[in-house]
Parts: sequence; structure tokens; C-alpha cells
Amino acid sequence: MKIWFINTQESDYLQDLTYSGLVQILGKACVLDLPLNIKYHLPTRKIYPRNLGYEPRQLWKRLWSHIVRPDLVIVGSCNPKCIQNYLNLKSQIPDSVPVVFIDGGDESDIGGDLRRLKSPLRYEDLAQQRPFDLIFKREKLRNVSYAHNVFALPFSSRMDIYGKMPDVSLKYDVTFWAVQSHPVRTKALEILSGKYDCEANGTVLNQTFKKYKRKGLFYLKELKASKIILNLRGAGWDTLRYWEVPALGAFMMTQKPQIEIPHDFEHGKHVIHFRDDLSDMIEMCDYYLKNETQRQLIAQSAQEHVLKFHSHTARAQYLLDIIRKNLKI
Repeated sequence: MKIWFINTQESDYLQDLTYSGLVQILGKACVLDLPLNIKYHLPTRKIYPRNLGYEPRQLWKRLWSHIVRPDLVIVGSCNPKCIQNYLNLKSQIPDSVPVVFIDGGDESDIGGDLRRLKSPLRYEDLAQQRPFDLIFKREKLRNVSYAHNVFALPFSSRMDIYGKMPDVSLKYDVTFWAVQSHPVRTKALEILSGKYDCEANGTVLNQTFKKYKRKGLFYLKELKASKIILNLRGAGWDTLRYWEVPALGAFMMTQKPQIEIPHDFEHGKHVIHFRDDLSDMIEMCDYYLKNETQRQLIAQSAQEHVLKFHSHTARAQYLLDIIRKNLKI
């Protein structure tokens, strides 16, 4: 399968994970990034997670690849710059070539991030000009009706990054390092204030990305050193942390995401869910701090589940399977 992968050069986690997964399955010569995204081919962005799309091998195949007529076009992001790149190329796409849209935005409606980011572009105009054959949606809410051609596509785990993290000794009790991008995060940090070792480990109010002490691979190492890692929704339900923690073989307590996730983690088997109102969060923390064996068994089961269903290559294969089934490519 020959693919035009239309992208934005800005960091977009779902776009970048999808590109990398497709390249590892199909090969770099079969997935042509348009326009050329140099960070996919050279280590221009070395700090995790800005490097999630980096595929270092065979740059020459990309430079010499001229896919004049693709079998498929993928619009990799709802970022306005990606949409504009698609519009610039749209006249070169034959009517017979299917076009797939990946909407990795935080909004639950299709193309909603164009509105959130105050773009003059409107999804309704795009769909009217040429409807997308298939749509893959990150924030595809459960119990909400979407069109028949809309499929869930949450984030995934790059096991070639997470799986290589060395074993570390556990030195933190309960951690939640996050900006307050949703009121529930503020509530959680308020509840945790003065409890466990939260203040000492940096689980405090008013955290900012710029002032993060833990970045890149050091951040992942520190996550792995936590006995209990909390996950709460941000601007969207899907967070990188939801996939990082199980992939690292660490123990996660989380809200149950209200989005559709094929083969999602199960409560008590892979993760522990607490109530959305957080009324049992401290009770759960107290219990699992005392029960190390249970924590270890759940974390191990979660990591095995990630390897089977949620690596970025497994997610790319899931996408390709749906495309082949529905578009007969």
C-alpha cells in the first residue's frame, strides 16, 4: 500500500504515533510524508515526547520516494496547518483515491479543534467539498452517536521507547505531575495536598510545563519510580500518561475514560478506576500502598496488555485493518 501522509510539522502526538507505526509496518518508502517533515527523519527533536514520530532508518528512501499515484491519502491531524496542507494538495488527489482523516484533537465533535484553535477553516466546508471516506477519532465519546464511517483511534505506546527504560527502585508513594487543564485535576491536587509524599515529590497545585523538573526520558524514569501514578483527564479524556504508565510496567489509578477505546484496560486486572467525583481516591491510594503484591500483578498484566493491543504498531495495524475492510484496498 502506497500512502500520502499529509501532516503538520508541529508536534501532534496521534499524528506522530500513527506515522511511526505505519512506517514500521509498511516501510518508509511506502509512507510519504507531505510536506517533508524533517523531524520524522533526523533527530531534530530529541526530547520525549516531541520525538514520537522519529524513524531514523533509510532517509534516502524518503528522499527518493516519488509516489505519483497513492493507493490512499491520510490527513494525519486536525491541526489547521495540516488541513491547509491538505487543501494545497487536494487538487492532485484523484477522485478514485480514498482519503482518510485522523482527528486527534481534544474536542469530541469531528473537526472541533479547528473551532477550538480559532481557525477560519471549518470542517463542514471540508466535508462538503469532498467527504472523507473514513474518519478516525481520538475523542470518540462512548454512548454518543457518530456517523457510520467514524472509528475510534486513541493514543498508543511506543514500546521501543518505554520498553527500554531500566528498572528503578520505588521512591515515591503517590504522584500526579500535571498542569490543571481540567477542573477535576485541580480537585485531585487539592485533595492530595498535605497527604503522602505529594508535596516533596512535586504533586502540587499550579504546575506549569515550563517549570517541569522532570522532562524527556528522565520523566519516564521518575514515573517508573512511583508506587502509585494517578491519571485524570485534561483538555481531552485521552492522555499520554494513560499509555505511558502501563507500558512502563508501573501501577496506575485512573478515571475511566469516557471515550471509546478498543480493548481498553480493565478495572482490577490492568488498572484501578476511581470514581469521577474522586470520593474514593484516597481510600484506593491507602489500600494499594499497603498491598504491594497486588500492585505488581496489576502493573505486569497491564504491560502485557499494552504489548498485545496498544503498541503504536498494533494501533497502526488496527487502522490498516479497518481501511482494508471498508475501502477494499
